[in-house]
Amino acid sequence: MPSRLLTLPYDIRYLIYKELFPREEQIYLHAYEKTLRTISPTGTIAANVLLVCRQLHVEAGGFLYNGYLFNVVGTKKDCLANYKPFLRTLRKYARDEVNINAFSNGDHSTTICLSLQAGDARMGILNRRRRGEPKTLQELQAEQRGAGSEILTV
Repeated sequence: MPSRLLTLPYDIRYLIYKELFPREEQIYLHAYEKTLRTISPTGTIAANVLLVCRQLHVEAGGFLYNGYLFNVVGTKKDCLANYKPFLRTLRKYARDEVNINAFSNGDHSTTICLSLQAGDARMGILNRRRRGEPKTLQELQAEQRGAGSEILTV
């Protein structure tokens, strides 16, 4: 049975999606050993709407995955190990090519940021970025491999 939400005109559903999802232009995802978790000053993302039915999943997923700059932050090891499943999801819903921009906090640091977005709509945010040194994914992988032997555990 279709959701009552689907009986509303799309313009109204669009306004509802704007209320359900963050008002900010960016969504931060913290990379842990085996997962990504949302970091949001307003709490969690109302992703449960994606589970209501297939049509809402496609429609709300399209709104979510095309409207934000997603920043995967954490250690080099965790970010590089966990961004690919999210990248596959983003590509599934993207109306444009998915761009990945990588930023390192330096060879001496264990942390990075991978910024992913569908299209170029949020490139202004990246151009104004004042943190991290732009790198390629290959450079970050090399940094992570090289730093692995130098890190001491206490």
